[in-house]
Amino acid sequence: MQNRLMSTMDSNENMAEVSSVLRCGSSQAIEPSNTDSSKTNKRKRSEIWNHYCEERSREDLARMVILQEMPFTTVEHPAFQMFIRNLRPEFHIVSRTTLSSDCFKTYEKEKRRLEDLFKTNCGRISLTSDMWTSNQTLGYMCLTAHYITNDWKLKKHIINFKLVPSPHTGLVISDAIANCILSWNIEKRLGSITLDNLSANTVVATELQKQFRKDLLLDGKFFHVRCCAHILNLIVKDGLKVVEGAIHRIREAVKYIKSSQGRLELFMGIVKQFKMNGKKRICIDVPTRWNSTYLMLNDAIEFKDVFMRLVARDPNFDNAPTEEDWSQGIIICNFLKVFHLITEVFSQTKNPTANLYFYEIWRINMLLIEESRSSNAVVMMMALKMQEKFDKYWKECSHILAVGVVLDPRHKMNLIIYCFHTIHGNGDRASFEINKVREVLQTFYDNYAILYGTNVSLVQVDERVSTSQGGRDENRFMHGYKEFIHGVQVTQPSKSELETYLEEKVHPLEDQNFDILQYWKFNESKYPILSRMVRDILAIPVSTVASESAFSTAGRVLDDFRSSLSPNTVEVLICAQDWLRDSLPHLADIPPPHTKYKVEDYETVVDINTDD
Repeated sequence: MQNRLMSTMDSNENMAEVSSVLRCGSSQAIEPSNTDSSKTNKRKRSEIWNHYCEERSREDLARMVILQEMPFTTVEHPAFQMFIRNLRPEFHIVSRTTLSSDCFKTYEKEKRRLEDLFKTNCGRISLTSDMWTSNQTLGYMCLTAHYITNDWKLKKHIINFKLVPSPHTGLVISDAIANCILSWNIEKRLGSITLDNLSANTVVATELQKQFRKDLLLDGKFFHVRCCAHILNLIVKDGLKVVEGAIHRIREAVKYIKSSQGRLELFMGIVKQFKMNGKKRICIDVPTRWNSTYLMLNDAIEFKDVFMRLVARDPNFDNAPTEEDWSQGIIICNFLKVFHLITEVFSQTKNPTANLYFYEIWRINMLLIEESRSSNAVVMMMALKMQEKFDKYWKECSHILAVGVVLDPRHKMNLIIYCFHTIHGNGDRASFEINKVREVLQTFYDNYAILYGTNVSLVQVDERVSTSQGGRDENRFMHGYKEFIHGVQVTQPSKSELETYLEEKVHPLEDQNFDILQYWKFNESKYPILSRMVRDILAIPVSTVASESAFSTAGRVLDDFRSSLSPNTVEVLICAQDWLRDSLPHLADIPPPHTKYKVEDYETVVDINTDD
């Protein structure tokens, strides 16, 4: 609750006097006391107490329940009621039905705030969508909006969490998304949609493009963005098939110690014998999610010597990983580390990722080419398998995201030119790809210039040609010509904002504090048209993982608490929590409470604090 009672302390006793009071949403300060009179102090404390607001307290209770994911029955628990009676006897404890209603009112209030923001304080809105499953196998569609505000802040909000009827075909999902878009009145502000690389999602994007074509830039030609993290998942999974035997045995070893309390205690005893310091963890992976396999291997390798000792101590541990398995595990981890780091880059939500896409994809390609020539047979085979899948998905790179790197003033066209030349050499293929990016860039800019007025998109380079200052003996026949050109303003072709931007020097790569959003905020007045285009492109997320990160890092499965609620209530609580966390900045870095819930397919096995 936010009704705060701060005692007024006597300043003569060297105590700081604090009396900040929330009064129905506003703060009112009480002046410090200048008297030692206990009556005065009591009177001031009484004034603070009388600022109590029942309506605000109910709003705060609803916010607390939403943010902490508390059940509505909390208000009926005797311990809660006793706490409230002792804290504020006059507060009328509402029923769970009324509390539920208050939570819905909070949702509606926050939704109106967000609707106003979409209308007046942001550029185009890019979407991500993915499907979630409850423990009753009900399918929910999560729709997240990504945008950059007028003051150049990157934001994301879960705007819908809808129950979608089976079967979850592309047409069914596209209808659900279209209805959500229309309900928010954001169809004229649509930028792009990022989806997992599934055949059904191709249908989703195609249907949405048809329906909203007239409102999309360039008729929606670049509307659909494929989730880079999902494609990376498919690529790495192909590579892991080469070493699935070693991975299987390490996974089974982890399961073995987890399946018995006695084995776990024996394992922990060996950990202490090795004097392994700090907090150690072993996890079981989700075989369908390569990053969890990487984390499992990385954690298990830390305990390699413990597992090896366990073989001698436990006669039943007869299918333990071999020395060769551990060697392969180390090689795999070193190889996959780059992919893990790139996935984290693609999955970040606090900074734009559209300007990072091209470089990271190029880096993957160069790594696979290099490792396909490795002297290590395992690495070479993995790289060749992964290169095959890579070529399938990135035969033609996403040109709209390639444009994103050009709009990064540290690179402009330089990185595009360098990367294509390192891949294709100096031949026609490199020139073709470079010119394709230039073409898409120019097409986008021209479209924005038409939409927002070319009169402010030109940087004038004017020059007046002066008359000759010849002497008296100049040819008299030139006199008429001199008069003709006298005062005539010769104007060089006007340069567009895009041309001027590309011709200017790049920002130093060495600047570790560079912030691309702050750069464009500072240069917005210089490039009014180009900055609009930048704001919309930088809002495009290259991964759908943003909505997933709002729940768990392990899978799109609703926890038991949410699964027990009605679909409408699920949407209200999930969306309202997301919106409230954004409106309360001090909560931004605090994990939401649902992260404490166990996710079925990924869990901590060992969490050890060892003695020194």
